[in-house]
Amino acid sequence: MEKAKVYTERYIEWRKRKSETCEEQLQRMCKAHAEEITNKKISVEDLMEGVLDIEWITFNDHSYKAARLLVAFGGPNVWINTQDGTVDGYWGTDKVNWGFVDNIGLDDYLSESHGCK
Repeated sequence: MEKAKVYTERYIEWRKRKSETCEEQLQRMCKAHAEEITNKKISVEDLMEGVLDIEWITFNDHSYKAARLLVAFGGPNVWINTQDGTVDGYWGTDKVNWGFVDNIGLDDYLSESHGCK
């Protein structure tokens, strides 16, 4: 009996996600990334393993200012922006921004990484 209940709950969750619009899916993805950073649900090292590209933002002397990390690409494009403290998502004409607090030391990690170049 318990197995059937779990299956039913999973099916209901799947149906909810299947009926989401692209903007709702994008909103959910951006929120999830922002909450992982804010609530320390991920380490900097684990986050960086999933980064597909880094766009460095520098001062005129090429010293580190901030970075944008590409964490999803192909359908939705999702960037973690340390300059603005936002997770920015783009999908077709939809655009979503979700704020985060850097509680994992991401900006410090990136600053050190940029200094090693």
